[in-house]
Amino acid sequence: MVNQEDPRVLRTRRLIRDAFREMLQHKGFDAMTIKDIAEKATINRATFYTHYEDKYALLEEIIEQAFHRMIPEQVENAGEFTDEICTELILMTHRYIVDFYQKCRMDSKSIATLVDEKIKRMLQEIIEVILVKADHSRTADLNQVKILAAMTGSAIYSAAYQWLWAKEKERTELLVDMVRPYVMKGLGLSQER
Repeated sequence: MVNQEDPRVLRTRRLIRDAFREMLQHKGFDAMTIKDIAEKATINRATFYTHYEDKYALLEEIIEQAFHRMIPEQVENAGEFTDEICTELILMTHRYIVDFYQKCRMDSKSIATLVDEKIKRMLQEIIEVILVKADHSRTADLNQVKILAAMTGSAIYSAAYQWLWAKEKERTELLVDMVRPYVMKGLGLSQER
């Protein structure tokens, strides 16, 4: 087993991730091989396989790390699902999608599907944690919370993804104004204005 705290391991993993990101931009996911990644990272293939099962496992780790770095502290510490938290989740998801789709060559349906599903799952987990925290009386059925979190995460993700291709994609306040009331009403948290 590899010691994940060893500086050499950390350095090697960083080299692999950096090589992967560069290859993803220039060569694309489907055309990229483990040999390509290893050569670019100046390691051998056996070393790659010591750290990652395959390029899909590496992709998942990169998606997860990038997404978690983008989570605002306000969202991480949220004790309830408010308009502000909803806004932050919408904007964060939009930023992530824009960053990923514009910086990477998305010439592969398989990678797009994998990225989409991973982001939706992580968004759902964030929302689920917030909803559980907000239920101070602990009366919520966990299955209902999971379903609400899944629907909410899917709505936010789908809207943010569609906005990537919208005419006014730079005007994220329009995205928020459209999505937030829908999400808040769906959760039964809308405030009459």
